[in-house]
Amino acid sequence: MAEQTQETMTSGFGYKDKAGRFEYGKITDAAVNALKARIGVERSRNIQPRHLKDMAFTPARIRSMAIRSGDYNPLYLDRDYACKSVHGDLVVPPWALSGIEVINARTDGMPGLHAWFRGTIMEWKRPLKVGDILIGKTYLRDVKVVPSRTSGQAVVQEYESIGTNQDGEEIGRVYTSWHRAEREASKNIALNQKMRGIAQYTAEDIEKIQRDYENEFRRGGVPLYWEDVQIGEELPVTAQGPTSQAQRTVGEGGGYGTGGSGDWSVGHKQVLLDLFEKHPGLPFINEWGIPEVPVVIHNSNERCQRYLGLPGAYDGGAQRVGWTIHMLTNWAGDYGIVKKFALRFPTFNIMGDTTWCGGKVSGKRIDEDQHIVEIEYWNHNQLGITVTDGSAEMVLPSKNSPKR
Repeated sequence: MAEQTQETMTSGFGYKDKAGRFEYGKITDAAVNALKARIGVERSRNIQPRHLKDMAFTPARIRSMAIRSGDYNPLYLDRDYACKSVHGDLVVPPWALSGIEVINARTDGMPGLHAWFRGTIMEWKRPLKVGDILIGKTYLRDVKVVPSRTSGQAVVQEYESIGTNQDGEEIGRVYTSWHRAEREASKNIALNQKMRGIAQYTAEDIEKIQRDYENEFRRGGVPLYWEDVQIGEELPVTAQGPTSQAQRTVGEGGGYGTGGSGDWSVGHKQVLLDLFEKHPGLPFINEWGIPEVPVVIHNSNERCQRYLGLPGAYDGGAQRVGWTIHMLTNWAGDYGIVKKFALRFPTFNIMGDTTWCGGKVSGKRIDEDQHIVEIEYWNHNQLGITVTDGSAEMVLPSKNSPKR
């Protein structure tokens, strides 16, 4: 390995790229301008026609996604049930749409800055079914430098992704917002703040959470009609967690979206070496002198405390997207369709947290031939802190329209 690369891996900071354009891990005008030059440029995967068949949503793939996510909706798992449903076959979980994102701030520009997922908007045009494929293209839409209470200053990166199926029909769009910050500055600020500890549970606490799981509501094949929904009514709450290393690795490593943790979730030594040669300032150096990919901060409390000064490992956001959609589809039943979903992360979801997802109906409207229910929702943890909030639109059947 080259001397410069080894030196960089040891320090993790202060690296200048070969052209001397900017310092690694620092917010500079040069780095910001280099990123802005990518605004509006299409990023897509080079997919060969012979590979399209391998991209299809097979029954096995759909079941695997559902099981990994913890959503046991029979529309995803039981083909006999799904074939008798209004859909006529297995349905791909709606959160799979997030897999259309080709690139985001985790790997796009500003090398050495940490990336936090701020929130997302997802819009569905049509559902995905067995045999469909999902092809995405992504555009960087905005880059701006803003003040930040958690890092002094930050770079906000906004993306738009468009997903189509094998026939070129648009399946939906995903908009994501990302917060980029200097790790050392973020760590110093975090260490000077009063941080809560890791969740602790008694046997009675766990029993209550288990009862919440056992009492989970799922409407199933009984239609929920638009006319019967009342503004202000609350949606049944679903429980998720407490999170653990195994649960988070399984869930975020392949349960949500159509990918996993991306190019950084690698373990083979040659792949790692190739990755670190390409991005020499990328790895964290652990206590044994071994370079690690930054994704470790999602799975290790100690790593997250050491590198970012946070109380424990925080989630990547994908699970909270899936958990909230899980709650929405449980309430709406087999006839309900997710139309739009906006989500914001006001704070971290820390390893060991339990999350309760709830919501209420905030409005109703008819848009052309669609009967839409508007929902405000939230995720609360065991401390009563709102870790996620947002809004959604669900399309429901009408008593005045034929069943789908």
